[in-house]
Amino acid sequence: MTEEEFKVKIANKEYESCVKKWSTVYQLSQKFPAFSENSIRALIYASKPRLRAKSKNGDEFLPGNGLAHAIRKVGRRVLIDEHAFSEWINVQKND
Repeated sequence: MTEEEFKVKIANKEYESCVKKWSTVYQLSQKFPAFSENSIRALIYASKPRLRAKSKNGDEFLPGNGLAHAIRKVGRRVLIDEHAFSEWINVQKND
C-alpha cells in the first residue's frame, strides 16, 4: 500500500465516523427492540423542556430528558441519530 492510498483510507474512515446515521421512529424501533415505536415517541415528546400543568414550587417547566440533540425534524418526518441515541442510553442512570 502506498502512502497516498493509506492517506485516502484514513480520510475515508474519519469521514465515516463523522457522518451521522439517521433513522425514522419505525427503523429505530427495529434496531433497538427494547423500545417500541410508542416508547420512542414518548422519549421524543419528553426530549425538550416543556410547560408544567400545575406547579407547587413556582417552576413552570419540566426539564427535558436530554435526547433533543439527537432528534431532527424534516417536514413531518422525525429522524433520530442512531449513534447519539445509543450514547444517550449508555449515559442514563438508574434512579
